[in-house]
Amino acid sequence: MALAWDPGLDPAFPIAARIRQLLVSAIAEALGDRAPALAGAHVQCWIGLPEARPGLPSSVAMGVSMAVCSTFGFAASAVHLISRGHAAGLMALQLAAETVAVGKAEFAVAAGVDSYFDAMTLAWLDRTGVLMSSKNRNGFPPGEAAGACLLARRSTAKRHGLPILARVTAAATSVEPHPIRSAGVCIGEGLSAAINGVVSSLDLPRHAITATYCDLNGERYRSEEFMYTLLRVQMAFVDAHKYQSPADCWGDVGAASGLLFAGLALASYQRGYATGQYPVLWAGSTRGHRTAVVLSLGDS
Repeated sequence: MALAWDPGLDPAFPIAARIRQLLVSAIAEALGDRAPALAGAHVQCWIGLPEARPGLPSSVAMGVSMAVCSTFGFAASAVHLISRGHAAGLMALQLAAETVAVGKAEFAVAAGVDSYFDAMTLAWLDRTGVLMSSKNRNGFPPGEAAGACLLARRSTAKRHGLPILARVTAAATSVEPHPIRSAGVCIGEGLSAAINGVVSSLDLPRHAITATYCDLNGERYRSEEFMYTLLRVQMAFVDAHKYQSPADCWGDVGAASGLLFAGLALASYQRGYATGQYPVLWAGSTRGHRTAVVLSLGDS
């Protein structure tokens, strides 16, 4: 079984400990040396977590909440957990953006974390036919990761001397009526609704989507869903077939996907190889949730 794992973690660490350490490290990086200054601010934290599955202890959510509160001094009531799998990280980003937009928090942290580094989990993936191997090409390489972003209103960022790397232009969540391994046939209704939900907020064609970051991972279901979706939404894109699927490089990282997509989009803009200023990020959970987010890269 091939697994993309974090070499900085002891292979003997159980999955719950891995998730906690990955998450705390990502949030610490997002806050940087600003953590002490934010201690007295009104901060809310939204965290995307995996869906329930074999090998994932039910105590993971409580452990994550306690670790974040004790490490960063957040109030327990300020930490919100979203156990929705692949879409959870982008759902966290959506809710964090909405929180600061309406003034319910001065700052918001959006984070996502996932890990498949567990023997029971890997056996379950293999048994259900979704683990990529020499015998199964219609599967994905499992991984582990965490990502985090710090959000604030423009005026708040300027007041605290924070750099503005991008703006959340639009975000939308929908539910696919025929999720993977269900009895129905998926024709991309949920993903189409999520992408149309963000497209409706854009000034087209001036602000057409210039790049796509998504969680296609080798599963045929996801590729076919995206194909059906493109038939409905392609007019909102400069090139709807130009997309990045990072699972090819770092494995499927589940609930961490969306926040890491945001990091990739920001890095491409800062380093000068972005194809445009308006990327869309999207991800789809096993149980049906679909979330899309459009960013406006740079301080504009």
